[in-house]
Amino acid sequence: MEEYASARLLELVQRALAAEGVRAVAPVSGGALLPLAAKRRFIGEIEREHGLLPLLRVGSTLSAVSSDPAIAALLKAVDPHDLFERWRRLERFTHSRHRVVVRDRGPRRLVAEHTGPPGAPPGTAEDALVLGVLTALLSLCGARNIRVAAGGAAPVTVFSDGAFTAPPPGSGSGLWRFTWSSVAPAPGTGAEDRNRGEAARTRRLFAADPARRWTLGCLSAEVGVPARSLQRRLAGAGGFSGLLAAVRSEVAAELLLSGDHPVGVIGFACGYADQPHFTRRFAQRTAMTPAVYRSVFRSPAPGGREGRAGGPAERTP
Repeated sequence: MEEYASARLLELVQRALAAEGVRAVAPVSGGALLPLAAKRRFIGEIEREHGLLPLLRVGSTLSAVSSDPAIAALLKAVDPHDLFERWRRLERFTHSRHRVVVRDRGPRRLVAEHTGPPGAPPGTAEDALVLGVLTALLSLCGARNIRVAAGGAAPVTVFSDGAFTAPPPGSGSGLWRFTWSSVAPAPGTGAEDRNRGEAARTRRLFAADPARRWTLGCLSAEVGVPARSLQRRLAGAGGFSGLLAAVRSEVAAELLLSGDHPVGVIGFACGYADQPHFTRRFAQRTAMTPAVYRSVFRSPAPGGREGRAGGPAERTP
């Protein structure tokens, strides 16, 4: 999974460089997988030849890969704090040795540090790459008037008025202070949704953003129904928890069959805590692990049939 993340980031780097008229050939992965060492060499060369600005601007190309389930799940964050929580879970899925750790937070601010294991911290190029992506995601998730400062005792502003400036050498490139003035409100559910039953509206909300940390309280706010009343109205559809589990498994099953995304990416995009959690919950609903489900229903079963009639998939809600 860490190799998958590296390959996706290199795709973003290459697009960003091309937009600035810089031609750079990323290592060939032969698919979604790419050794981490190859990524580090490539972005290190970019830093030496072109500086950090091209890496900081990588986020400007995120829209080109918004169909990727992991990117799509990040883009659905409801506010900056939700975004960093989703990023933390993505790192857990990718088993990344470098992590973004939130050190402090407030209503319109957040302090984060890009860290690594003892003796193996991220390099300045890796710091710039991750900072560029996170800053772009903040904007895409609705944060307004974003400012970012990097460094320890004397932080230096590296992003303001929608543009990056390269941090000076030795400024502590992995310690970041984010501030924003407001967050644009999420769009409403629409008049047509108000005429639907709560269970149908809830399904639509869950399916539109299965990676969200849904609670009964936030669902109540979305549909405009008091939490206790909503809980009663959802009882016939399996209740809040049952409906959420069902929708997540359905979205995961669709992604498993409709593309070649790694299983871990699908698990993250569907809101599971980590890969063992995804495997356990998915198997509870389908009697198969995600990998087995994909193998059985994407390839002809023995005897030339697609899947198995009357098999475990029929138990998937």
